[in-house]
Amino acid sequence: MAALVFRELTVLDFLLVISSLVLVVHQPIVSGKNFEAAFQGECREDSPCQHLCFDLHDGTFECACKEGYTLSVNGYGCIENSKLLDGDWGNSSLWLENGTSSEDFLDSDDLNSLHLMQDDSPHIELKSLEKDFKARTRPRAVSYEHENSGKRVLNSFDVQNSELQKGASVVKGCVDMKCHNGGECVADEYGPQRAVRCKCKLGFGGASCDLVVEAKYPRFREDSYMSLPTLKDAHKSMQVTLEFRPESNDGLILYSGEKPDLRGDFISITLNKGFIEFRFDCGMGEGILISDQPIVLRSWNTLTIYRDRWDAWMQLNSGTQVQGRSKGLFSRITFRQNLYLGGAPNLTLVADRTQARSSFKGCLRHLAVNRHVYDFRPRSKGDSIEGSDIDECSADVCSKVTCLNGGQCVAASPDYGVCLCPLGFIGDKCESAMELIVPLFNGSSYLQYPGLSSSVLSFIELQIVFKPYRPNGVLFYNGYKMDGTGDFISLNLVNGYLEFRFDLGTGAAIIRSEEPLAVGVWHTVFISRTGRDGLMEVDDQPRVRGTSPGAFTQLSLPLNMYIGGIHDARDVARKASITESFTGCIQKAVINGKVLKLVDDALAGINVANCLHACVEEPCKNGGHCEPKMASYSCHCHLGYAGTNCEKEVTEMIAEPMFAGLSYLHYLDENIVKRIRGNKLDISFKFRSFGPSGLILWSGKKEMTASADYLALGLKEGYLHFQYNLGSGQVMIVYNVTKVDDGKWHTVRATRIEQEGSLIVDNGAIATGSSPGLLNQLNVNNGLYLGGMESIASLSLNKYHSGLVGCLANVTLSTNYHIRLITHATTGINIQACL
Repeated sequence: MAALVFRELTVLDFLLVISSLVLVVHQPIVSGKNFEAAFQGECREDSPCQHLCFDLHDGTFECACKEGYTLSVNGYGCIENSKLLDGDWGNSSLWLENGTSSEDFLDSDDLNSLHLMQDDSPHIELKSLEKDFKARTRPRAVSYEHENSGKRVLNSFDVQNSELQKGASVVKGCVDMKCHNGGECVADEYGPQRAVRCKCKLGFGGASCDLVVEAKYPRFREDSYMSLPTLKDAHKSMQVTLEFRPESNDGLILYSGEKPDLRGDFISITLNKGFIEFRFDCGMGEGILISDQPIVLRSWNTLTIYRDRWDAWMQLNSGTQVQGRSKGLFSRITFRQNLYLGGAPNLTLVADRTQARSSFKGCLRHLAVNRHVYDFRPRSKGDSIEGSDIDECSADVCSKVTCLNGGQCVAASPDYGVCLCPLGFIGDKCESAMELIVPLFNGSSYLQYPGLSSSVLSFIELQIVFKPYRPNGVLFYNGYKMDGTGDFISLNLVNGYLEFRFDLGTGAAIIRSEEPLAVGVWHTVFISRTGRDGLMEVDDQPRVRGTSPGAFTQLSLPLNMYIGGIHDARDVARKASITESFTGCIQKAVINGKVLKLVDDALAGINVANCLHACVEEPCKNGGHCEPKMASYSCHCHLGYAGTNCEKEVTEMIAEPMFAGLSYLHYLDENIVKRIRGNKLDISFKFRSFGPSGLILWSGKKEMTASADYLALGLKEGYLHFQYNLGSGQVMIVYNVTKVDDGKWHTVRATRIEQEGSLIVDNGAIATGSSPGLLNQLNVNNGLYLGGMESIASLSLNKYHSGLVGCLANVTLSTNYHIRLITHATTGINIQACL
């Protein structure tokens, strides 16, 4: 509703006004003749006038009444003349700011000057009114005294409000209004209940601008606007796609140009009586396109505009394409001003060119110019530079959505709220519990982990096994900042192609697969980065390489790491070009040789369900663990069970256990561990190997680092290796006299006394070595592994990637302690009797 204002009258104005009024002597309406009631704005359908409205053509309008009615003191209501004679004034009387009533405004001589004319029509004699008009200043504020409510002081803009509730608290004026965060107190021309209000800067809202508002889907009202950066690469041609929900048939939606007043080059999109108008001027005359159909009020509309030099076409929703052409010889538009949405800082300045007399009222949910999709949040997170009175269109979509089990409702659109379910729960309301086996991501999902931080400064390797259901979506991301800049590493599907990107601070390396990946099929990708150089291998495609620009060589990633999606695409580095989360399944991720436990290692996760995979059906019996193998699987059976699905119970005593590369026996018995650690070791055993590589024995720390103590015996390229680190450097003793991967039984003895070690195979020559430094004690806390171990690559620091494929027997410690390989084992996986 427009604001009521009072303007002083000349004597001539007063004569004209008085001559048209009908008055009753005993009623206190004389004050209504000392000023006119005018409203800012222009006559429209929603004007406050009860009967008639007249534009004054100076930015204000006045109300009037039909025959038989008199304008009320509030300036817009109309009262029947019969009720006036009966003394009915709407239970209100006019008061001046200084506390005097309207009767006090005229002295007794003025009142005595009132008399009835001979035609029985009440009129006013002008003598004393003119005197009083010249002597007094116009009242700056008025108030109403409602029946049974007491007098309340309002400022002049409250006079318009016919809906004030009795006893309501009303601010006197801007003196009493405190606006935070740079907000400005203004007269509310449109609000139904507040005389003054806080006009909030972009990013803030609420009655006093004390609430943070990051408008993902901005809502505009009267006098709102948003400023975006100046258009680039749009001088010759441009394509604009806009999705909006209007609440009025008129308003300025978008504009930009060369000069602040849009003289010269400019573009604008406006609503005019329900139709879209696109105006553009290359400098010698504008072209105008008008939609062939009106917009749909309070519904989402899609507008597409394409301009190429002089020519343009426009399509609203499913309507016909409308074509137009600008005038003159010039074909390019110079953009020097910001791109404005929803209105303007000074609407009057651009009204002549845009033909818009009001701001856009409604919501926006999408704007793209030349394929750049705008983020409406304030900088540094988004694209918006500044603005005023911007609300969030989706602010109340979650009011009727209830999420269970810790789920959180978020706005999926301005109209629709969804529940984001924590790990272990699924359903529209997160109502169903489930055990995650093979994670499925639905495009709004992600798994969140601690960031890689400084652990990958110079080097990183990553392997992921995945099955996409859509050709776009981010598989992996870790970054440095949330403002769209800084270091990052990402793996992202773009139109079916896989892109590996990383930025060390001076520009992104972009490594792209040579062929697109099929959806609905399992794939394996391996990426590696050393310094500025990166490579990627996807399935059987050729290896592709790339190098980041600049001189920086280190990668720092302190933020959280994401698998299968991201929390918010607007918070990632812009050079990663991530627009959406992954849709599909991920069954395995290995970072620098360490298998990432997708569920157990996650800090958090949202909307992650189970993929359609055989492991989800729990095929492994008797507590066996199912490991996905692309579309297939393998079962890891506990001690005492064997078979494809661990369905066979092993009843015979196994003296010579067989290991299959993914098998192991783990011992935590103190009688065994104390003979491994300390300052000496003596171990002997028999083994046979059917493969050239594999770990035979390991003892180390639960959390391995490059300097951590460890002890290992294993095969590499068919030769036996004995290595250890006592804390001051490692030593590797290689028995290169003979290969031992021939499938035959061989005897081994390995000894260590402090730093000195020796290795003998089949009673042959002795191979010796000594660890560097001064330390001579082996300090380990993770027991003894035989035949392999879980997470073998990460626990062995990539020294081994598989266990022994073969058999062990006669394991003896300290010359006289014989290990019962099955009986003494704390746990064992995939153990069978030797062939």
